[in-house]
Amino acid sequence: MMATQGLDMRTVVRWIAVAASTAWITLTIYQEFIDVDPTQYGFKSAEVETRLKSCSGTFQQRYDCKEAVIIAKGHRSFAIWAEKVALILGPPLIVGMLLNRLGQERSSKDADYYTKPPPPVTKRRVR
Repeated sequence: MMATQGLDMRTVVRWIAVAASTAWITLTIYQEFIDVDPTQYGFKSAEVETRLKSCSGTFQQRYDCKEAVIIAKGHRSFAIWAEKVALILGPPLIVGMLLNRLGQERSSKDADYYTKPPPPVTKRRVR
């Protein structure tokens, strides 16, 4: 007989999904966080340096220009990191929700319980 004789198909599918999700999370964390050039996303990147050097005018104008560049970089960085987190956690969460939804089997007894109207409420006199 098979080694999964004591396991039902739902359990096997869930373990495969857990293994695949773990592999996905591990690989995408490595790709998106560990194997990244640190200067690519910081304020020392070439793009930010050139934009900061292009600021001219009076001291106040240069200050406002540089502040706007840094704030814009911060907003872009937040969007980039949020996208990375969604890329890492999104597919495993979707697989988990689908497995949970598809794994729910309702018997006819449960269906009757959820579809039939509640019993009528009778008024009782309180003594």
